[in-house]
Amino acid sequence: MEREIGSDDGSRGQPIVLHSAAKPVGVVLPLLGLAAPMLLGQAGQVLLQLTDTLLIGHLGAVPLAAAAMAGNFVMVAMYFAYGAVGAVSPRIAQAHGAGDRQMVATTARGGMVLAICVGVGISLALSAVVPILDRLGQPGDVAGAGRDYLLLIAWSLPGGILAVVLGQIAEAVNRPWPVLGLMAVAVAINAILNWCLIFGNWGCPALGLAGAGWATLVARWLHAAALLCWLAWDRRLTPLRICSRQPRGTAMELFRLGLPVAAQDLLEGGAFAVGAVMLGWVGTNALAANQVTISIASLAWMVPVSLSMATGVRVAHAVGAGDLAAARRTGIVAVLLGAGIMAACAAVYVSGGKAMARVFTDDAEVAALAGTLVCIAGVYQISDAIQSVSLGALRGLLDNRVPMIANAICYWGLSLPTVWLLTFRCGWGATGVWMGYLPWMVATGLFFLWRFLRLTDPARQAGLRPALRGAATTPSPRT
Repeated sequence: MEREIGSDDGSRGQPIVLHSAAKPVGVVLPLLGLAAPMLLGQAGQVLLQLTDTLLIGHLGAVPLAAAAMAGNFVMVAMYFAYGAVGAVSPRIAQAHGAGDRQMVATTARGGMVLAICVGVGISLALSAVVPILDRLGQPGDVAGAGRDYLLLIAWSLPGGILAVVLGQIAEAVNRPWPVLGLMAVAVAINAILNWCLIFGNWGCPALGLAGAGWATLVARWLHAAALLCWLAWDRRLTPLRICSRQPRGTAMELFRLGLPVAAQDLLEGGAFAVGAVMLGWVGTNALAANQVTISIASLAWMVPVSLSMATGVRVAHAVGAGDLAAARRTGIVAVLLGAGIMAACAAVYVSGGKAMARVFTDDAEVAALAGTLVCIAGVYQISDAIQSVSLGALRGLLDNRVPMIANAICYWGLSLPTVWLLTFRCGWGATGVWMGYLPWMVATGLFFLWRFLRLTDPARQAGLRPALRGAATTPSPRT
């Protein structure tokens, strides 16, 4: 039975005993028990964006397109930031699995320092982009409308990234439910502030698109502050002394560990951002329709993301406990579970995409194009589940460099040329952007699954187990 960090059961410093039942239910139930609150937490992150899009969409096509343009830059920054702090969760989870409370506390403190440093860095980078928006080939009115919004969102990111890391700390030691509750409060605050500041309700100034930026900035920083207070005072986590003095070098070590993960995510997010810039070349309506599509697709995308995170934690727990067979079972069951759930989501999107799009905008042309793109997004769902969950399992093994190379080949060597060809040479427009990524995402997901199965092959366990057992304390990721 699993022990929680901070419990006084007299077994401190001993490895956690994992469920080792060979039956799939012995893997599925613990996995779902961790994935469920993570899923709801991810739903909160998606609802922040969804609330913005729902309200901004009723301001017209130009503000919606401006939000989409700003969102492209923010997406790239967040991909890098999430990757840069990506070593925090598996390192804590492996230390938790090994019963090493001191490593959990040290990694948690380093992760918080790293989150602030990365957040401020990307905020400064995004602020430097604001003056040159009109030089990127986007419609002039869209670039003008998006400047203030991008600047506000940029400075909400340090709070957002800190909140992500604080949530990962709690989730990695099996304390996800309070994280969910605080996320729900942040979503409610964001929704209320959006309604007040975008349209001028309750005596507030009507700031339009900038009002959505202010709402997100306030909600993210309040969320981070609430999480930090809870971690400092929760009696189950207080023995970790997470908020005590930070040992020198831990944050830099975590950053070095996370760089391959950051590169993976940046390669993927950057490629999608380039595709979104191409949509701007197609026109304002294409850019606005893409924002609607991404918001709707995110409702399903949070399922494989959450399952991927939970899979990474459970695989890391197994590795920390020296049970590679349990790690393998967890990965296989998670991929099958994710593919099954996303097959159902695909059916919903393909059959109801057009109706969903009409909820987000009053512009008939934008709604029609978005409806088509949502149907295409539905086709993505199964391949996205295989790719995301398999990658999460690999990250639980701290296997990062090979997936980074695979992402470079998939997205930049193959996907972007295909996107450009379909969009402009074949005349498919916005549809070409979404279709161009699909075949290569399928191939990459299958490669990630094959690699995980290879690394956890029972025939290779005798050679791999010592290396994997040491991954929780070894500073360099496996290749």
